[in-house]
Amino acid sequence: MDERASAESGTCVDAAREPGAGVLLPRRSDLSGEVPTDTDVVIVGGGLAGCALAYFLATQGVELAVLERAELNREASGTNAGSFHFQIAIHQLTGAGADADRDRLLADVRLLVRAAAMWRDLERELRADLGVHVTGGLMVAETPEQLQILVTKQRIERDGGLDTEVLTGAELRNFAPYLAEDLAGASYCATEGYANPLLAAPAFAARAFEAGAAVRTYAPVERIEQLEDAGAARFAVHHARGKVRAHRVVNAAGAWAHELARGNGFELPLRAEGLHMNVTEPRDRLLVPLIQHIGRRLTLKQSSNGTFIVGGGWPARAEPWPARPSVRWSSVAGNAAVARRVVPALADVRVIHTWAGVWAASKDLLPVVGESARVPGYFTCVVPTGFTLGPLMASLLAGQMTGTSATLPSEYSPDRAPTLARGGARQGGPS
Repeated sequence: MDERASAESGTCVDAAREPGAGVLLPRRSDLSGEVPTDTDVVIVGGGLAGCALAYFLATQGVELAVLERAELNREASGTNAGSFHFQIAIHQLTGAGADADRDRLLADVRLLVRAAAMWRDLERELRADLGVHVTGGLMVAETPEQLQILVTKQRIERDGGLDTEVLTGAELRNFAPYLAEDLAGASYCATEGYANPLLAAPAFAARAFEAGAAVRTYAPVERIEQLEDAGAARFAVHHARGKVRAHRVVNAAGAWAHELARGNGFELPLRAEGLHMNVTEPRDRLLVPLIQHIGRRLTLKQSSNGTFIVGGGWPARAEPWPARPSVRWSSVAGNAAVARRVVPALADVRVIHTWAGVWAASKDLLPVVGESARVPGYFTCVVPTGFTLGPLMASLLAGQMTGTSATLPSEYSPDRAPTLARGGARQGGPS
């Protein structure tokens, strides 16, 4: 049975798993233990990027410590919808059209194909259930103009190694009868799906700990001091529980990475943005594929317990630090209206839970990953599409830091201009 046939029959195509081990975090006493006073690498941030990087470095024998200001996975990594977005999406387009963006989009697609392959194998590698479901994904278009974008991007996706197909008319209605009948069409990608964002980062942290990493919570970093003539140690990382000397540091602080970098005299091309998610009451199985929209802010999926998870980068209200962003009810209403427009059967489904998260946004939507030429030994690992691309980018950075893989693209450099943009404003963001 192929992926489309599986979706039509209402079943999920799960990623291959090895039975047995689940996610077992280090004991709280271990996470709150003494912070080393000297180490090779200090990673600031216990989200998906930081924990994944710790795993990839520790399993290659690198001595390191992860410093998290509160609990692991509390911020963007644990408050998103866990979707895998492999198709070219609305926030990747500059307004000039997919053809005009072809070279850049090809690079994006090739990176996403690698991310898809990594997610398929992660449960086996980490010996943990991450809630990975490969369900396929539909990206819908309402207008002929939006449909043409799907057709154009499908050619680019094909050339980049991602298999997608455009469905219209009776073919789309037969494949996805729950979609509004007047939609112009949709593109389908069999490799899209989702994982549980509450499990991924903790699994990486657990395996990093097993490999010898010192993972410490409630150790907020206050400043990173650059040392002179200090031998192997180039930095003193001052945190609430003391100080650790390190040869290298990695800023994996997500939405707060730019604030941390300012303390060392440079600006990262990042800003923090709040966004929110909605969860509905459970209903009988209706959807299998993940649903997105090429022209409006929407991600939609039905979880294994029957609830619908609705997102798409709708903004939350910023609150003064250290409070989290709060929900904007106009975003709740707008998000629900788009979901109902695309899937009319949601009209009487009640939203029972909504929350706000935060994500690190860059104007060019590229990862900010690599070593700063201005501050040698200072690395950054922040990925705007963090859940989809986070593990892959952490792996690539670990390869660079250990000398086992090629240099990262210069476009990802943390030294690039903070005002850099890809030619125009984007809509939305990951969720």
